[in-house]
Amino acid sequence: MVQAIVASMHVMPSLSCVKTMGLHFQQPTSLSPAFRPSGLPSLRSVPPVRCCRTPTAFDFRSGKGMRGFLEVELKVRDYELDQYGVVNNAVYASYCQHARHELLERIGVSADAVARTGDALALSELSLKFLAPLRSGDKFVVKVRVSDSSAVRLYFEHFIYKLPKQELVLEAKATAVWLDKNYRPVRIPPDCRSKLVQFVRHEEFD
Repeated sequence: MVQAIVASMHVMPSLSCVKTMGLHFQQPTSLSPAFRPSGLPSLRSVPPVRCCRTPTAFDFRSGKGMRGFLEVELKVRDYELDQYGVVNNAVYASYCQHARHELLERIGVSADAVARTGDALALSELSLKFLAPLRSGDKFVVKVRVSDSSAVRLYFEHFIYKLPKQELVLEAKATAVWLDKNYRPVRIPPDCRSKLVQFVRHEEFD
């Protein structure tokens, strides 16, 4: 699957599990325009998501996305660093991947379930904008949402903030396309669209 990472990248180090510190939803403080990247390992699942009562919108018929973000708190490990003592550029793609998986699993769309049908939700584009470094031991939060959609694609928006001062570290956009068993783009199945809509409606009234 074609992947485009708009950034200067070092060699990808081995990446294992990142400890999660908690999850919750909140309204975005800033917005930038924007599932599964191949070749990057998944991270350990995290505790249940805590959601706020702030209303969100998810109108797939008109192509609109979520207003709120899912937040996943993580911590930098020593083996994620490059020779300069900062997190390797390629590792941020895995941070974003992990957050997307958590969001979709919370919605009820898991990668394994999709694969068992013979279809795939594949990453076709990934754009990363690096703004500040992360170092060993730093705690940070990945904020992710579905920002838009089309008949066959989901568009994701990510932000990474260093804690506790909420320093913006990275902005990222990703596009995931639904593929059939022949790896041709097909419409997102109605049951998956329904889960996405129901998820947001549930959060509105939870």
